[in-house]
Amino acid sequence: MGGIITLTTDFGLGEYVGAMKGAILSVDADLTIVDLDHNVRPHDIRHGAYVLYCAVPYYPFAAHVGVVDPGVGTKRRSIVCVCEGAYLVGPDNGLLVPAARRLGLKEVRDLTNRKLGRPELSDTFHGRDLFAPAAAHLMTGTKVKDVGPVVRDFVDLDFGEPKKHKGGFEGVVITYDRFGNVVTNIPRSLAEATWSFGDRLHVTIGGYELTVPFVRTYGLVALGEFLATLSSSGFLEISRRESNAASQFDATPGMPVTVVRV
Repeated sequence: MGGIITLTTDFGLGEYVGAMKGAILSVDADLTIVDLDHNVRPHDIRHGAYVLYCAVPYYPFAAHVGVVDPGVGTKRRSIVCVCEGAYLVGPDNGLLVPAARRLGLKEVRDLTNRKLGRPELSDTFHGRDLFAPAAAHLMTGTKVKDVGPVVRDFVDLDFGEPKKHKGGFEGVVITYDRFGNVVTNIPRSLAEATWSFGDRLHVTIGGYELTVPFVRTYGLVALGEFLATLSSSGFLEISRRESNAASQFDATPGMPVTVVRV
């Protein structure tokens, strides 16, 4: 029948991803598999959630499998988020929720139907034995009602709401990308309503304080200079041109950030 399944994991490319692809193709060899990102930082659920949030809106109808799962084999549930134009399949640890809400979350189902998985379920590899084949079955005709019961007490995760501060906002670090750009939870809409490109912004992040220009893109400052800009995913980020701002700040998810106009 065809259809698209994407994979996002903290596995790195290798045998684990290869096994998941085999589990999908054993259900339907005509499915198209797309690797979104296998370089999510190990066990970093918030980073994985951000990767999915950024990428999934750009696909036609698809099933998105997310595996950043430090609780694998415990009593944590396996879930399917049913969205406008997509399914998200993975662990009930918050990983799928920001992307699901961005797409338009309709309901969350507890993935209890063992017939949607492989005959043997490993305690340590639900990505291969349950999530991947379940996504394949959903893309080849399995009805949502056959996944399992609706759940409303799923583990929630959001990026938080920044608080208004004189001339700016108090927020937190969502994550940082491979370039070391520090992504805050201050959304584009608030940033554009509060500041103009060319403004100077005073940034407090962790134990660091600095003043940076608010610019449209990285190349508008000198090499090595810090800056604030709007990321392609729609959040204010603190960056350093062709260098690593995250390592300079020892940035971690949830770290407080204050950004105000000078």
